[in-house]
Amino acid sequence: MTVTIGLGLHRPMTDAELAPLAPFAPLQSDPDDVVSTADVDGIPGQLFRPMARCDAILSVGIAELHQYAGISGGHKGASVGCGGRATIAALHHRDRVLAPGIELGRLEGNPFRAAVDALGEAAGCRFALLYVPATEEWLFGDPVAVTQAALPRLNPWRWVTERAPGARLSVPTAKAASLYQASRAATYLALSPNPPLKAGAVLCIEAACPEGLGAEAGFRAALQAHRPPWQALLDGPPPEGAGAQRAVMMALMARRYPLQIVGCADPAAFQAIGIDAKEEVPPLHDRWLPIASPFHILPQLRSTSPI
Repeated sequence: MTVTIGLGLHRPMTDAELAPLAPFAPLQSDPDDVVSTADVDGIPGQLFRPMARCDAILSVGIAELHQYAGISGGHKGASVGCGGRATIAALHHRDRVLAPGIELGRLEGNPFRAAVDALGEAAGCRFALLYVPATEEWLFGDPVAVTQAALPRLNPWRWVTERAPGARLSVPTAKAASLYQASRAATYLALSPNPPLKAGAVLCIEAACPEGLGAEAGFRAALQAHRPPWQALLDGPPPEGAGAQRAVMMALMARRYPLQIVGCADPAAFQAIGIDAKEEVPPLHDRWLPIASPFHILPQLRSTSPI
C-alpha cells in the first residue's frame, strides 16, 4: 500500500505537519514526476508516477465547498492532488474557471467537475472515502456517487432576508497560513449563488497569514504585477503559474467588493500591493455579517432554493 499526500502545486508539507501520518511513511506528490493518462477535453491527464503503479486508487478527503469543483473530494484527490503540472495548469486556465456552469456548491452541469471526474477515472481512482463535517459522517464508494451523496448533506446556506454593507469572515487556523488560502473565504461568499451583500460591501477576512501571500508563485506574481481591483487579470493576458487562478477569483470579487484583512501578522506585506490590512482586529461594524465558518456555512439572500 502506498500513502500519498496530494499537494497539487502547493508547497511540500513540513515534518511537523506530517508527524501524525509518520507511521504510514507517506510520499508527497511531485507534479513534475508524472506519467501520462488520457487527454480530457484538451486537458493532458498526468498522474504522480508512484500512484500510477498502484492497482487502484482510493481518494480520501473532506467534503466542503469548492470554488470551481462545487465541492471538494472524490476524484479530485487523484486528478488534481496527485496530478501533473500541465494537467493542473490547463484545468485552472482562466477560460476554464470562468466558464458557465462553474459555481460554488454545484456539481450538475459543472464542466470543471466533469473534467476532474474524467481525469480521476483515467488515473485509476476507483474509490473515495469522504468525511462530511456538517453531519459527522464518512461516505465510501464510487468517487462520483460519494460526492453526489455528500452535496445535500453539506447544507451550506444560511438564509437571510437583507443585504449587508459588509461581512467579517473568520478564517480557521488551518486555512489562515497565507492569503492564497485565506482569500477563499472572501471569494466563496462574493461568488456564491446569491450573496446577501450591498454593492461595494467590504469583505473583511480575519486571518494571521504568517506566510504572507503564500508559496504559489503564479498567485504572488499576479497580485504583485497589478493593483486592486486587478482588472488586468480579467481583461489582459491570462496569468500563469501555480495558483494564478486564485488571483483571477480575487479580481472577479474585487469588481464588486473591496477586500480587507485584519489580525494579520505582517500588514505591510499586503499594504505593499494595495490591500487594506491591519494587525489589530477592530470591533464588528453595525449591520455587518459575522461569518464564523466560511468554508462550511455561508449566508445567502433568500430568493433561491437551497441545494
